[in-house]
Formats: sequence, C-alpha cells, structure tokens
Amino acid sequence: MAIEKAMFRGRFKTCLYQWLPPIAYMALIFYISSQSLRGLPLPKNTDKIIHFIEFGILGILWFRALKTVGVNNKQIVFVAFAITFLYGISDEIHQYFVPERDASVFDAVADGLGGWMGIWLYKGVFNASGKHHNV
Repeated sequence: MAIEKAMFRGRFKTCLYQWLPPIAYMALIFYISSQSLRGLPLPKNTDKIIHFIEFGILGILWFRALKTVGVNNKQIVFVAFAITFLYGISDEIHQYFVPERDASVFDAVADGLGGWMGIWLYKGVFNASGKHHNV
C-alpha cells in the first residue's frame, strides 16, 4: 500500500511538473489569441519574433513532458515538434475568426521554426548537462 501511494505521488508530481505546463501554456496562447490587437502598435514583423519565441517555449515544454515517457530522443523531438507546429497552425485558424485578428501562413511558419529551435536548443542543453527529465 505504501509503495502504491509513493508511485501515485510520483506520477502526480510528474503530471503536475511536466505535463501541466505545456497544457496551461497552450491555454494561455489560446486566450491571448482570442484578444483583439486594437491599440497595440507593434513595429513591422515584430509579431513573427513573438511567434518564434512563444512557440519555442511551447516546444521546450512539450519536449520536457514527453521526456517522462521514456522513448528515444528522436521520437520525443518529432512528437514535441508535431504537437507544437500543429498547435501553431490551429492557433492561426483560430485567429482567423477573432475580430481584428488575421491568420497568416508566415506566422504559422514562425511558430514551427520557433518550436523546432526551442526543442533543439533545449535538447542541446539537456544533453550537455547530462541531466534527465527533471531539468
């Protein structure tokens, strides 16, 4: 019984610390994407940089979460990227329906490139440090 409780606590902590952050971050992205940009002057193409950074962070969060599954790094990188990029595409579709927002293929590309770069940078730091999934 004590072992089962400890295993449950361990799984709960993993869920809380590894899986909740990417899901919560996706909810935050959805919320922000639902807001109109009226009155928010941005320099030209700044939004691409924002998309790149925003989805780089999401890619890192998914890589960290998927690392707990115990499959090889190539699969983790592929799945983390796929989730991140597909969410970026869905975010652009969502923005199409938000007043005073628009969908952009270039934003989706920035989302994908940011996700890819975030995953690879984090993976490089992760491998270099020799730490495991609780980085």
